[in-house]
Amino acid sequence: MQQAHLKEDRVHGDPLYPIRVYEICCQPGEELLDLHWHDELEFLMLTKGKATFRVSMDDYELEAGEAIFVNGGQLHSGYITSEEECCFTAVVFHPDIVGNGRFDLVGEKYITPLIQQKYVIPAHISRQTASEVELLELLLQVFDLNINELPLYELTTKGLLQLIISKLMMLGGPSYRELPPAVSPTHIDRLKLIIEYIQMNYSGPIRLEELAALVSFSESYFCRYFKNFTGKSPLEYLNQVRSQRAAYLLKDTDKKITEISLDVGFNTLSYFIGVFKAHFGCTPSEYRRKAHA
Repeated sequence: MQQAHLKEDRVHGDPLYPIRVYEICCQPGEELLDLHWHDELEFLMLTKGKATFRVSMDDYELEAGEAIFVNGGQLHSGYITSEEECCFTAVVFHPDIVGNGRFDLVGEKYITPLIQQKYVIPAHISRQTASEVELLELLLQVFDLNINELPLYELTTKGLLQLIISKLMMLGGPSYRELPPAVSPTHIDRLKLIIEYIQMNYSGPIRLEELAALVSFSESYFCRYFKNFTGKSPLEYLNQVRSQRAAYLLKDTDKKITEISLDVGFNTLSYFIGVFKAHFGCTPSEYRRKAHA
C-alpha cells in the first residue's frame, strides 16, 4: 500500500470488475499505511495487532476484528500501536459497482450523496453493537469470496457491498449534514497538493516558505493548518517520508548509508541517523541487518 505519490495510480481490480481485496502485514517500526487517497471507496479491517488509522482529520484506534470506512477522496493513513506484527485486509472498490451509474435511483438517492459526504456515517466500525458485528461479518464474506475466488464471487460481492453500504448508512442515521469549513473540499485539495509536492520532491531541499507559498498561506498559519489535518508538523512529515524512502533503499539496494542519506534529502549523516532512529527505533545499519536476516 506504500506509494511514491499521494494519490494512488494503481487500478483496483479489472475495469469490468473494479474491486480488489488486499492483505497487508507489517512489523513494528514499519509504516502500516502511508498517507494517501484514491477515488474508490474502501473498507479496511484489522486482523492482527493494534493500530491507529487517521481518516481525514480524525484518529481511530482499532483492535483486531474492527474496521474503518474510507470515503472516496479522503486522505487516510495508519500506524502500528503495539510491539507485535500488525495485519489488515481491505476491499477497495469503485462506487459504480454499488450503483453510481447514470440514471440510477440508488446512485442519485444514496451513493452520490454518500461520496459527497452528505450523510452522517461512522468511519470506525467496532464490535459494540449487533448491527456493527453483522456488518463486519459481511465484510469477512467479501474477503473470503475474493481471496479464494469462490463460485459466483463477482455477483455475490456486488450484492454484499450494496448491503454493507446500506447497513453503514443505517448506523449513522442516515441524515444529511453540512461539512464544517475546516474540512471543505478546497482545504482538502490544498493539503493534497502540499503532500504530493513533498512526496515528489523530498530528495531535494524543501523550505517551509515554499510550501506555504504553494497554497498562499503565511508560514505560521500553514504550520497550524498542516498539523490539524495530518497530526504532524511539516518538518515531521518530511522527515517521515525521507525515512520511509531510506528504509526501502536499505532493504532493496546495496547502496552505502552515506549515499542513501543524500539520496533522500539529508545533507548530514548524523542528522539522518538520528531522524531514522527516532522513526524506526534503530539505526540505518541495524535496520539493514534485520531486513536481510
